[in-house]
Amino acid sequence: MQVQDMICAGTDTSATTVEWALVELLRHPEAMKKSQEEMDAVVGRERFVEESDLAALKYLQAVCKEAFRLHPPAPLIQHESIADCTVGGYHIPAKTRIVVNLWAVHRHPSAYDNPLEFNPSRFMKAEGKEAAAGSSCGDHIDLKGKDFQLIPFGSGRRMCPGMDLGLVMVQLKLARLIQSFTWQLPAGEKPEDLDMLENFSLATPKAIPLHVVASPRLPFHLYNPNPSYSSSPSPSPSASSSSSQ
Repeated sequence: MQVQDMICAGTDTSATTVEWALVELLRHPEAMKKSQEEMDAVVGRERFVEESDLAALKYLQAVCKEAFRLHPPAPLIQHESIADCTVGGYHIPAKTRIVVNLWAVHRHPSAYDNPLEFNPSRFMKAEGKEAAAGSSCGDHIDLKGKDFQLIPFGSGRRMCPGMDLGLVMVQLKLARLIQSFTWQLPAGEKPEDLDMLENFSLATPKAIPLHVVASPRLPFHLYNPNPSYSSSPSPSPSASSSSSQ
C-alpha cells in the first residue's frame, strides 16, 4: 500500500497542478503568449525544452508558483504539536492534530494583493527594483517551505518528501505543453466560460475535465524522431485533447 500511495501521490498531484496551470493560461491569453515567447527566446523551436532549461525560464517558474498558489494539489495538510504552545492567542496542547488550510493561506488578502487573480508577474522581479524585506511579491518567494505565504508542499521536517521531483515534473510537463502546442478551446467556447469548480478530495482536480484542441507549433520532425519505425502518417494539424486521458 505504501508503494501505491507514493506512486499516486507523485503522479495525481502533479497532473492536477499541470491541468490547473493550463486552465489558467487559457483563461489569460496574455500569460500564455508571454510563456511561449519566453520559450521561443530561451529554447527556440528546433528542439524540445529540457530539464536543464528550466532555470532560465523565469516566467514559467512564476506561472507554476501562481498555479500552486491558487490550486494547491493538497489543500489541507496535517501536523501534530509535539509540545504545548500558543499560536495567535490560542493555546494548543501537545499531541494536538493540526490541520493547515493551504487553500485559505494562499488566498489571504494580508499575503497578496488581489489574491483571487491569476497573476504570474507577482512572482517576477520588477525591472530595476529589489524586493522589499518581507514582501510577498517578487522572484525571491520560495515555495519550498521557507515563505509561509506559499507552501504547497508544506514546511518543516514533515513536508512533502517528493517536493524536488514533483516541482521538476510540473515545470517540465507544463513547459513541453506550452512549447509544443498552440492551445484553443473547442469551437463556441470562451475562456471566461471555463468551469472552475474543484472536486475536493485528498487532491483538488477539476470537477469537469478540461477539453482543448492542440495544434503543433514546432517542426513536424520533432514529433516523430524515428520515422523509419512507424508507418503512420504525419500528425494532423490539430487534435482534440482531454486532460482526463
